Amino acid sequence: MEIEIHALVPDPVLPTRASASTRAEVPKGYGVQEQCLPFTAAASAGLLLRSPFSFGYCAPDAVPEHARAFAPPCRSPARQRSRVFYVEDRPSSRFCANAFTAEPIPYIDPAGQQHWHSAVHPGLSFFDRADQEHLFKLHLPYVLRTSDGIDTLFMSPINRPAPLQIVAALVETDWYAHPVNLVAHLPSDSSVHISGGEVVAQVTFMHRTARRAEISAQPPPARRQALQQDLLRWYIDKSVDRSAYKKLARSRHGRFEADRN
Repeated sequence: MEIEIHALVPDPVLPTRASASTRAEVPKGYGVQEQCLPFTAAASAGLLLRSPFSFGYCAPDAVPEHARAFAPPCRSPARQRSRVFYVEDRPSSRFCANAFTAEPIPYIDPAGQQHWHSAVHPGLSFFDRADQEHLFKLHLPYVLRTSDGIDTLFMSPINRPAPLQIVAALVETDWYAHPVNLVAHLPSDSSVHISGGEVVAQVTFMHRTARRAEISAQPPPARRQALQQDLLRWYIDKSVDRSAYKKLARSRHGRFEADRN
């Protein structure tokens, strides 16, 4: 499947294809998680999204030098005093003072005159509701486009440690033409410092028809007998080779061995 990425700014921090490898060094011996194909196949699904700039949430005296610190709106006085947000400019991506300046878009008005639309997108933004002050938004400076009928599920990285807890969201990226913002939970009792390029989320792709799966309970004995035979074969194969699942799997997607070749 081919995914199009349309950048709105120069030099954006783009997604990368997810890998089955979730750590730099994998211990030897049987039983490590990288030997579990369901684990590695899930980890390698879709793309890894990386932070488009450096930012954080910490005590005022822990804000890095040259960063821009600010208190978000709709925060209780105690929370405002204890921690603040900060962002660091990324001039190569036209990111300055917590805002991206997108490439101008030409358009023709009804009178036939050409104009240019210059959009400014925030880097971090916030909900203006007290009941959502524990959330914030991280805006992406690009648009993901998929083929017809393919949706994109935005979520926290799969089977990987992550600096943020992302609120899962499903976007119809075959037509949606606006950059997505990731909604994340504020850490409740700790600080967070995220470098530009650090993995913060993951996206997987699914066909729209998969949203409403139909459940069919099969009565015995016909289908149950066939399933029992498959299950018996699985027990036999597993007793001979504890890695039988990898040999029986119909897809090589997500195999950790392939990442090391």
